[in-house]
Amino acid sequence: MSVKLRLKRLGRSHGAFFRLNAIDSRAPRDGRVIEELGLYDPRNKEAGKQFIAKLDRCKYWLDHGAVPSETVSSLLKKNGLEHKSLRLPKPGKPKAAPAAAGEKPAEGAAAAAAPAAPAAGA
Repeated sequence: MSVKLRLKRLGRSHGAFFRLNAIDSRAPRDGRVIEELGLYDPRNKEAGKQFIAKLDRCKYWLDHGAVPSETVSSLLKKNGLEHKSLRLPKPGKPKAAPAAAGEKPAEGAAAAAAPAAPAAGA
């Protein structure tokens, strides 16, 4: 069973808050929970009360192979939890690997770069 650390949406429309949970990855977003780990209320004005989590239990799940969602990963990082699975790639397009010197360019580029052959028998 693969476990994910992700948020479960609660509250009313336009007034949502979230619970941080350890959930089986196959379960729906608001489905059955393995363990509740904390709360996230983005509308709370006090920064200290916006995100409350049991960091020791979060670390336990991360050590046992749980994969955090992108949002959960950033929230845990902001609250000082250090773990190898919390390293996020930088946003943006991945850079393509440089072409080796011996490789041929793409067919379309080669056809455009080659000069037109003169007509034979003119």
